[in-house]
Amino acid sequence: MKKQMISAALAALIAASALPISACAATAADQSTPKEPVLNRTDHMKYMNGYADGTFRPDASITRAEAVKLIAELLTDKDVQGDYVFADIKQGAWYYDAVNILTGYSLVSGYADGTFRPDASITRAEFVTILSRFPHTDIGVDRDFSDVPATHWAYSAVQTALAQNWVGGYADGTFRPDDLITRAEAVTMLGRVLGRQADKAVAASAEGIRIMPDVPDTHWAYYAMLEATVAHQYESKDGVETWTDFTRETTVLAPGWHNIEGELYHVNADQLFDRNTAVDGLELDRNGRYTTGSEKLDKQLTEAVRQALKGDSQDQLGNLRVVYEYAKNTFGYLGVGEVDTSKAGWDITQAENMLETKKGNCYSWASAFTHLARKVGYPAKAIVGKGVSPKGNESVHAWTEITIDGVPYTFDPQIESVYAARYGEKYDLFMKKYGEAEWGYKADENQSGGEAQEPEADKELDALMDKIYKGAEYGGMLGRTPLYPGMGGDNSRSLSWFLGTDDLDIEAGLASESMITSQAHSVVLARFKDGTDMEQAKKTVKEKADPRKWICVGVSEKNVLVDAVGNVLVLIMDEENAQTYLKNFKAALS
Repeated sequence: MKKQMISAALAALIAASALPISACAATAADQSTPKEPVLNRTDHMKYMNGYADGTFRPDASITRAEAVKLIAELLTDKDVQGDYVFADIKQGAWYYDAVNILTGYSLVSGYADGTFRPDASITRAEFVTILSRFPHTDIGVDRDFSDVPATHWAYSAVQTALAQNWVGGYADGTFRPDDLITRAEAVTMLGRVLGRQADKAVAASAEGIRIMPDVPDTHWAYYAMLEATVAHQYESKDGVETWTDFTRETTVLAPGWHNIEGELYHVNADQLFDRNTAVDGLELDRNGRYTTGSEKLDKQLTEAVRQALKGDSQDQLGNLRVVYEYAKNTFGYLGVGEVDTSKAGWDITQAENMLETKKGNCYSWASAFTHLARKVGYPAKAIVGKGVSPKGNESVHAWTEITIDGVPYTFDPQIESVYAARYGEKYDLFMKKYGEAEWGYKADENQSGGEAQEPEADKELDALMDKIYKGAEYGGMLGRTPLYPGMGGDNSRSLSWFLGTDDLDIEAGLASESMITSQAHSVVLARFKDGTDMEQAKKTVKEKADPRKWICVGVSEKNVLVDAVGNVLVLIMDEENAQTYLKNFKAALS
């Protein structure tokens, strides 16, 4: 028969100061040898899910109900029932069976008032207490945590977790037992208990790998979260887990662009987040996030869009209107002089300055709104030309152009804002066809979105590249790309694609790469100014160059070669002829 369980107020999941007591005497059946709980360490199933928008919410706490559900799913044998009734656990609740199973294994109990309190958050000490009750080999440990003395109710459990390397604590020597455990911390502990670890190579390169919009791959618990949320097959050798297959995790979000916490993502027709590709001319990085190629501008835009949307993302056109109003109401006009719009990346520099100072001229406004529009999924361009007043007078001006359904539209938050504030003149300059607004716009001839034309290849470097390939020609189609300071606008890759970083002050460069993206091959030459610390330049490129940038294929680390002769540096990534190319490079410059 069912019994009402009465336990000490802080037993099991709670900070126990007394042992649990039963409401009635134990029978002979109660005293039979109970089953031992065993965790499934063999099957690497998904044991935690994200949310409808794909996020994981790593810093969110978990409840007692969520904790027991999480652990119950990992048991090899769920055929056990607790002989207890809790006043606040109703049959049919999503956690009902999990509570029964874990109480049946004596892993958890409730409060002295007969409740379980499923919606209460669970602490770090309470969580490791559950884990410590699974069968384990006792291991001594010669240290403890400063905030978990021997008199602490969870001391033994925390020491067990420390000895088993399930926990490490914080840099200040504390464990923070009373802090609520986060979702990231929970899966990190469970991953260690289960002996599971994500395959970093698959995570970096596999098509369809789970994207968690709020968890970039730089997050401290990224791999633990990936391991917990992706069902996979694996092989294990020498303690290293290699994924042989995995379940593609789709999102419930509709195909198209989505703003999540200020970041822009794209969901494809297969309902997977796109990554490492360009969609509608917008570059998506390895985490599936839109990037301008400038880390500084990316951060500024994320914060601006987060402020503008205030957590209330609308449809795409609605978001465009919101960021337009943000630009109109946030920025102020400042005549800051001429802008060299022939220089590649001028719009990025202007946007960075505008988002930082909130003041600028028409170039600044056009650049900032252009990138805000791109941040909500529109392939916007900053256009330079002549503005035409309602009376027909022309002057140098810059604005934003967005082509929607094949029709180019103009956007001009600067004129709309400044004329309203200074002169009380009201204009509607949001999404107007050319010739439709009261203000006119004439783009400069031979302009492509304000982008500078790509320069011709440096002749000396071009000749040197020919010598590098002599006697060891590459078997596929090659394309040569001139490199120059500040490259990387809307229509070209930045220096970081070729050299791994945009922070090198090169005079000129030349890249020779396969024109087929599924083939991994790259030879890059970069000439530096006299007096450059070439050893430091070599070190930077060696550390930053990405031999996995082709995603489907890559180059082994041993075949990523970086060297320099004089002020000319070479980066070679090729599986077949890397050493030959390096030998030819040195011979040509000796």
